[in-house]
Amino acid sequence: MTGTLDAAQTDDPAAAPPAPHRTVRVVIDGNDDPGFSRRLAALESAERIVVRPNPVRSPNDLVWDILAGAGKNPAAVRTCRLSIADAWKAATAWITAARVTDILVERAHRLSSREALQLAELADRADADLWLIWSGGGDPARMCNAIESLGRSERKGATRGHIPFGAPHRPVRAMGGDTFERVLPLPAPAFSFPLRPDEHADPDADWPALPAVDFPLFLAACRRRLAGDTFEQLHHAYRTEAQATDAFVRRHRNDLAEGRTGNAFKLALNAYLRDERLGPAAGGRLALIRLRAIQASLLTQGVLLRWQSTTFGPAAADKLTTWLTPGICRALRATVSTHAAAATVLSLHLAAAPDRFSHLLCRNIDEAGRYLYLPTFEDAALYLRAEWAHQLDRRPEDECPSYGHTTGKTPLPPYAAELLAAHLAHRRTDGSGTRRRYLADPKNPTLDASDRSLVETIQRTCRRIGVNPFWLHRGMCEVAGIGGGPAPLTDWMAARRMDVVILSENGPDR
Repeated sequence: MTGTLDAAQTDDPAAAPPAPHRTVRVVIDGNDDPGFSRRLAALESAERIVVRPNPVRSPNDLVWDILAGAGKNPAAVRTCRLSIADAWKAATAWITAARVTDILVERAHRLSSREALQLAELADRADADLWLIWSGGGDPARMCNAIESLGRSERKGATRGHIPFGAPHRPVRAMGGDTFERVLPLPAPAFSFPLRPDEHADPDADWPALPAVDFPLFLAACRRRLAGDTFEQLHHAYRTEAQATDAFVRRHRNDLAEGRTGNAFKLALNAYLRDERLGPAAGGRLALIRLRAIQASLLTQGVLLRWQSTTFGPAAADKLTTWLTPGICRALRATVSTHAAAATVLSLHLAAAPDRFSHLLCRNIDEAGRYLYLPTFEDAALYLRAEWAHQLDRRPEDECPSYGHTTGKTPLPPYAAELLAAHLAHRRTDGSGTRRRYLADPKNPTLDASDRSLVETIQRTCRRIGVNPFWLHRGMCEVAGIGGGPAPLTDWMAARRMDVVILSENGPDR
């Protein structure tokens, strides 16, 4: 077969045409109008970041100003133990994951030509527009020429101020303040902002205090203590939850028929409670109503779900919902290291130690951070892929976790998607591909992160944001269930002191 293939039809990245450079817009503010600073503050948002370069800085300090403009904690950006190269990768990953459309640089006359080029390259990688606000009295022609010529005019031996004919260049557009106000108008004023799910609102306001009795007596105790209309609402939610549990058991009837162990059913129940019923509940009291209905419905199917609530004190119902709240995710967005933020998100959402998720591959995370793959079988060990089983020259990267091909999607909270997507973008810049670990050693991305280092990273990050995961220890120990034994695959339930007993069909337990 003869002929040539189009660059778009081949898989070779080098054969594809280079991506065009984004236009850099230089806004001339010769009078240094103070209104520009107020306008930039009004334009600042999640999609538009404003970089304010520090006038006293070294040539490598611009990246810290970019991270501070991207919402990272200014007091922590220099203490995150990152090199300059890793800091630039982290800045690119955070900006890309946040889908930033505009990068505005205030008082850009303080920048050198090299720093302006770095900002232009960052805008290219993040697919964002770069706006340089020139507020000095000098001439921006030299900086504009360096940006347009991709730095060739600043190199030694090159003709300064001259761009070779036919050489690639970056378009630069200069404009005045009036044009800037017309091209980038202010957003519409907001009259009122709704309350965030975890701020200044009581999620349990719709439900009164519920009796602290076990599930066989829960409904009867509510009938005695609650008013008639309140009990009717509770009873409706109770019956709806019981019907949903019956449907869940019917979907996993084959897993339940395995016998007294029922590991597959326990794993499915753990995911069902975490991702669909108890984890996303609006408050602790609603989660308690759902839990009691689930316990009663499972008992009629020969499954005993026990909850040891006394270990959590008087506010035990508040421990049933997810610990990865929107407020915690907002605090994690101020973290500079994408590695620390992603590891903490996975640990808090799954209520698991790093040995449960440290073997995740990059292909097991959605590009947008909306879901991940988790193991479905009791052993999450590595196995050899079938197509490599009979080859003698097999390589370690040809092995992959079993869950990579056997499970469906495990949904993640939407407010945590940006954190996982940012670290995946960071790993892409490291050349991870699809077969490398999602969590690698920050100092050497070619090595896998150890469980011990991940535990220390998660604990250090949790201390900074004021969270205490009591189930996470320095030693890799498993949270024991009520029966005293380890609870593999059900970390979320075990952290809430729940366990499952599959009752026999024809025995005294039944």
